[in-house]
Amino acid sequence: MNPKIKGIFLLVCAVFVLALAASFFSRSNPIEVQIPLVTRQMIDENQAAIKSAEAKRQNAAAERKRAELEKRLYQCQNDNECIIVDKDPCGCLKGPEGVTAINSAMSLEFSRFMQGQSSVASVCPSVASTERECSASARPVCQQNVCKIVY
Repeated sequence: MNPKIKGIFLLVCAVFVLALAASFFSRSNPIEVQIPLVTRQMIDENQAAIKSAEAKRQNAAAERKRAELEKRLYQCQNDNECIIVDKDPCGCLKGPEGVTAINSAMSLEFSRFMQGQSSVASVCPSVASTERECSASARPVCQQNVCKIVY
């Protein structure tokens, strides 16, 4: 490029920048910026919503974990893996809902699971149930890969 043309081009650019700077700095009114007003109440409401969403997420995760554990408690491959256990401290005194069949390898997890489920102490009936689940012929079996009680 010719040095004269290059010099003229640079001079035009410099004049343009100076004119632009003069225009920018000559404003008598500053540029207005609007910032939304945030109150303490709005902050508190937002934090409460965040905590609520976190609690819901944790409850959903706990529910999924509980459902997975419950599935594993009753899962089996053959009859030898299943045992009859008390779901309730009263056992057969409570009736058929007092007992269930689970995988024997999961008995410790079942005990922990049941401790977390029952929080209210109840009085046991004085006579044991004579219903099928509590009869002498009741036995645990594996049906369709789930432990159950048969009579």
